[in-house]
Parts: sequence; structure tokens; C-alpha cells
Amino acid sequence: MTSVRRIFASPRARALAAQRNIPIAEVAGSGPSGRIIEQDVQVYRWQRANMSSGPAGDPDIRPDKKIQATPLARAIAQLENIDLSTVAGSGVSGKIRSSDVRPRKGESASAGLSAERVPPMKAVPMTGMRKIIAERMAYSKQTAPHVTLTVKAEVTRLVELRNQWMQDGMKVSYTDLLVKIAAKSLRAHPRVNVSMEQDGIVRHPQCDIGVAVALEEGLIVPVIRDADRRSLQDISRDLADKIKRSKEGKLRRDEVQGGRFTISNLGMYEVDAFTPIINLPESAILGVGRVIEDLIVHNGQMHIGKTMVLSLSFDHRVMDGAPAALFLKNIKELLENPEALRDSL
Repeated sequence: MTSVRRIFASPRARALAAQRNIPIAEVAGSGPSGRIIEQDVQVYRWQRANMSSGPAGDPDIRPDKKIQATPLARAIAQLENIDLSTVAGSGVSGKIRSSDVRPRKGESASAGLSAERVPPMKAVPMTGMRKIIAERMAYSKQTAPHVTLTVKAEVTRLVELRNQWMQDGMKVSYTDLLVKIAAKSLRAHPRVNVSMEQDGIVRHPQCDIGVAVALEEGLIVPVIRDADRRSLQDISRDLADKIKRSKEGKLRRDEVQGGRFTISNLGMYEVDAFTPIINLPESAILGVGRVIEDLIVHNGQMHIGKTMVLSLSFDHRVMDGAPAALFLKNIKELLENPEALRDSL
């Protein structure tokens, strides 16, 4: 009786052998229990090609005898067009193993794909306003220890009051209202209306409020002078004019200098809350989020109303958390009880 040897081979090894017309029975298996794997077929293919090339050898197939490499490493290098002289071997005496060639294979494919699909990137130098903003923001974060306090205010009555004013023909934005409220709070909390200059704390009598205005090339902060003493309509006209001239590049230098406190309102961009960076030499800045419809619980009762998130960043060198918190609480109370603003029209 004649026994037939059963050939154990992986599906990929069989497919490669059939594709290359290699008799699978002649391939020595290196897998578990002698199983033939794809790499064994590759080694067999390389050995057969090397033997058929004769003593002279095909320069594309004949291995370089000066380079120490395993048969499998040479086979992979040949199939993938990898120059073994550029591969560092990790075997004994620097012998190149198959694992040394595989990473190079992956790198080559990745590099080729990257070079083909991704155009080279060029850095655009920062100039003008963008460069100045970058320098000032970096200096502020590196110099002043920032602390940010956040509170949610119910502004249902403020929204209703503003809508009533708009129907009566008086155009007042939420930023206008915040300028007035911040100025009133600054007047009531002089410990926030300070700045650090030459290692000393300077208290300022003016309540000059800056408003961050987004331009295509960056930010600019026009200042509303003595906002605590001016009417809402006056503030609204002044701010609208300065925003317009900001975008036209017509603001004077003195109109963007000397602010004591800044407001950055990102509510129109549907931002809920953020941590603003202090506009030095000022000591604090108020970040304002959008007005949203919210579920409010008060004294165990629930109702639907309007809320707004306020984020106050302050310089911890010149003030502590308590005075900053009281200042923010004052702003919240004025927003939630806007009737007091009627006298400011």
C-alpha cells in the first residue's frame, strides 16, 4: 500500500503557490507542526530563482554575498524592491532578519502614499495684527496667573425687557447691556478695577470697558469710556460706531488703549462657555456665552427660562478669589434683575 502525505498549508500559501506555479509539496513548512505558510513559499520562490540564475546570477536576483541576511529577508527585499544595503540588521553580527525588512516595507509604502496624496505644507509667517496678538496672549498667560470663575445667570427678565425696548424702537444689544452692567459692578467693586505696574497695584477711578471685536485678521478691543456714567443709548451708539470703524480700520490709537476691563461675547457664535485670556495690563476679563432656553429649578419649583453662562478670568497676583467672586455675583444679580437698568436709558 502506498501512503499519501497530507500537506498542511495556509490558504494564503496555497494561493501564492498556485499563482507562481510552485508545487506546494516541495515547500518546507516552518509553521506549527510543519505547516506551510506564505513566507515559506516566498523563500522557496527565491531559492529556485537563485538556483536557476546560474553561477553568474541575475543581478536582480543574486544576493550580495557581502550582506548577511536570512533567506526570507532576501526574498522579501527582492519582492518589495528594497535595497538590503540600506537595512540595519538586528541578528547575530548584524545579520538582517525578515523582521528588519518588514518595517522598511511599511515605511516605504507609507512614505509613497504620503508623498503622492499630501502636498508639502508651507508655514505662513505671522505678521501685523496676528503677530502682535500672538505675542500679547503668550505674554499674558506666561505673566499673569489666570483663575477663571464661572456662573450661570437666569436672564429671562432681561430678554423680555430687551425685546420690549426693541419693539419701542430702541436698539440695544446684549453686549451694550453687559458693558453698562460691568461698569456699574466695577464701580461697586474697586478692588477689581486695578492693574499691576512696576511691581505695584494701581487702583483706577475710571470705569472704561473694552469690547473684543473679531476682525478677519484678528481681534481689536475698542474702549467705551466712563461707561458707568453714560446712558444705555449713548453706550449703544458709541459701541456701534467703534465696531463699524474697527472693521474699516479707522479707529484711532487712543480708542483702543487704557481699558480697565474687557468683555468678550461669543454668544452669537453659539458658544456656551469659555476661558478668556486677560488683556494686560487689565486684571480681569468677562467671557459671555449664548442665551439659551433652559430648565430652571427655584425653591423646589421648575420652570422654563433663559440662561447665560458668564466666565470671569482674573489675575491672581492682584486679587484673590473672594473679591472676584463678589464682582461676578454683582454682575449676575444685575442681569437677573434688569429693572434697575431702566434709569440708565
